[in-house]
Amino acid sequence: MGCGPGGFTRELASRARSVTALDSSPKMLARNKLEVAWSNVRYIEADVFEWVPDAPYDVVFFGFLLSHIPPGLFESFWRLVRGSLRTGGRVAFVDEDDRVAHYDDVYVADGVPIARRRLGDGQEFDIVKVFWEPEDLAAELRGLGWNVSVQRVGGSYLYGVGSYD
Repeated sequence: MGCGPGGFTRELASRARSVTALDSSPKMLARNKLEVAWSNVRYIEADVFEWVPDAPYDVVFFGFLLSHIPPGLFESFWRLVRGSLRTGGRVAFVDEDDRVAHYDDVYVADGVPIARRRLGDGQEFDIVKVFWEPEDLAAELRGLGWNVSVQRVGGSYLYGVGSYD
């Protein structure tokens, strides 16, 4: 989910029989296809909040997507993840955590944390950016019926893996 430019897709496709790479951005999908033009990768352009999986998956992975899920959509997002998994399937993710310091312009609007993203070409965008503490995220997921271990990795990342109980 939220496959982005291709780094994670390449890693997953090198280890899996098949990968479904989902993103709402046609530009990201095109870039991903250039990076990973492999026969075992199927590309789908769809908004993650509107997408309906056409088959159950063994694993659902998302890299740097969770922090962009607005708090009001957190529970429905995790229902979608649960509905995408086969019985016994697993979820895995990586994202920035609460130690990230390179977002200077962070504010809250209507209960949603917003950060200003500056691109290399000078363009600026306001984006949803929820900086989770691993313990808080794990507790929220437990409250939704998930058994996910969430750990800090490196200086500003978190990693989670688990299943729905």
